[in-house]
Amino acid sequence: MKEKESFPRLNRSYIAAALVCLGFFLLLFVCNHFTDLVADDYRYCFSYADDSRITSVADIFPSMAAHRLGMNGRVIAHFLVQLFLLLPKGVFNVVNSLFFVALVWLLHRLAVGGARPNVLLLLCVFGCLWILQPEFGQVFLWLDGSVNYLWCAVLCLLWLLTFVREFRDNADPGTFGRILFILYSFLVGAYSENATVAMVAMGLLFLALDKFYRKRPLRMWMALSLLAMLAGFLYMMSAPAETVNKSAQMTLAVLLSNFVETGLFYLRFWPLMLSYVLFYCLSVRRGVSLSERVLSLVFLFGSLAGHFVLTFAMYCAGRSTYIGLVLLIAANAVLFARLFEKPGKSPLLLLCTLCLVVTVWRVAVGVQDIRRTHILLRYNQELIEACVADGERDLQVPRPYARTKYSAMEGLAYLNTEDPNDWPNVYMAKYYGANSIIGY
Repeated sequence: MKEKESFPRLNRSYIAAALVCLGFFLLLFVCNHFTDLVADDYRYCFSYADDSRITSVADIFPSMAAHRLGMNGRVIAHFLVQLFLLLPKGVFNVVNSLFFVALVWLLHRLAVGGARPNVLLLLCVFGCLWILQPEFGQVFLWLDGSVNYLWCAVLCLLWLLTFVREFRDNADPGTFGRILFILYSFLVGAYSENATVAMVAMGLLFLALDKFYRKRPLRMWMALSLLAMLAGFLYMMSAPAETVNKSAQMTLAVLLSNFVETGLFYLRFWPLMLSYVLFYCLSVRRGVSLSERVLSLVFLFGSLAGHFVLTFAMYCAGRSTYIGLVLLIAANAVLFARLFEKPGKSPLLLLCTLCLVVTVWRVAVGVQDIRRTHILLRYNQELIEACVADGERDLQVPRPYARTKYSAMEGLAYLNTEDPNDWPNVYMAKYYGANSIIGY
């Protein structure tokens, strides 16, 4: 009997949950440590205003003003990119690892609410992120990518936490909290295009549920937060670069092609889609409250909205699917947490075991490739620095390739092997003080 009782106690232990989170942090710190600057990281070391090297925080402001004209409107995210490129890489390694732990913890917290932690759920959330994110290194390790995608996901889940608490517990943040939340909503709205669409869609659904399902009066602070988010979104989308880059893309044939491509990307999450169907059927049979099932459907709706809005994007890359995956994990986690409170946990434990076995295997594969790629990139960096120190200015260096999605350089433009005037080559050469660099 004591052995049977020990697992539930351990699974609900705050100490066990803290140790698991510490393990996540250490793993991601090691992965970040072995992830070097690549592709856009070199570009963002230089100002978009005059192509000079960014040497102070003051240099970032004119750079971002020019960024709105020529690149895109995501100036908050890219301001942070240029800020962290000013700092030692070790600072980013720590901060980024904390953001990853925050992502896992928030997905878990949205599911369990105010209850004690569920360590198995924490491990499964981590496993789903590690296994299913199509371009893991680009989303969670690459400096430019992490700030744009991982950090955005954390900001969005923090925003959602307030809405979910209001939906579950009628929680009110208070007058000062409302003001801060409205200002925060503008920040989230101006951070990333498809993530904002997902948040607005879910926010409107929460308001509708409050009005027609909960029969509550409209919470004005919630409505104002959505308006603030839309204002941030309009600020981002009104950037001249957004209009120029997307104006020629909105033909029916292009949209249809994009929709099909976006749908195929979503099908990569089929294990979560199947598990959601299973969890939902079990939740109906085992008496999980209707409000929790509705909450899971809200997350599913947000996942679909945030993903399929990519139909209107210039292209759909694996890293762009991050918000769809995160919200689909949240939809599953809500049902998992409630089913775990019911008798008959065998299907859940079986799925957990399968997820954790695959995760351990994929972690070993991923860390090995991250380390291997780091050695190759470090060799190139030392070779370039040595050649420049010897007075050589036109350089040829080997072009390494990653083997898995866990290396940040997989799928990114590291070095062109044919044209030294291609932008990755140009900015890497500028960064190291060479005239030109070409890969071979």
